[in-house]
Amino acid sequence: MTIKVIRGLAAGRRALRSQRALDEISVSPRTMERIKEVFGEALTPQQAVVRIIADVRREGDAALRDYTRRIDGVPLNDLQVSKEEIEAAYRETPQKLRKAMERAAGRIAAFHHRQRASSWLEWDDEGGAVGQMVRPLERVGIYVPGGTAPYPSTLLMAAVPARVAGVGEIVVASPPG
Repeated sequence: MTIKVIRGLAAGRRALRSQRALDEISVSPRTMERIKEVFGEALTPQQAVVRIIADVRREGDAALRDYTRRIDGVPLNDLQVSKEEIEAAYRETPQKLRKAMERAAGRIAAFHHRQRASSWLEWDDEGGAVGQMVRPLERVGIYVPGGTAPYPSTLLMAAVPARVAGVGEIVVASPPG
């Protein structure tokens, strides 16, 4: 894996300008066929996303269930995993893997505890003040990819820092299956 290093504002601007817009990205013929199967007409990926978002805003969970059935081929009754299912998955996870994930979570938490920002306020002689107020978000949503390979690291690297920051509610979404 290569990380591109960009030095300076001018180079950063050039790099950003060289990136293609979403509607300019080439998509495989199979993806375009699949979009046509799902929507009944030829759409760009961007048009498909706009349609999905509009449908979910208008129809809520019913649209989520419909798209999950149409795109993933999975009929869903519940959009939330039950506590019992979570506990069963925990029990079925090999102990060695659980220990490794717990160790990773601890290390991630330790790192983020050290970098936590704090609120501060400074008053000047004239009664004016400058400072910052640091407050966690009330709720965050985390998408964890699924498919052929699970990505528990995505969950750990997003949920643990949110928990360290004091986020009150963490919602995790992942494809069915």
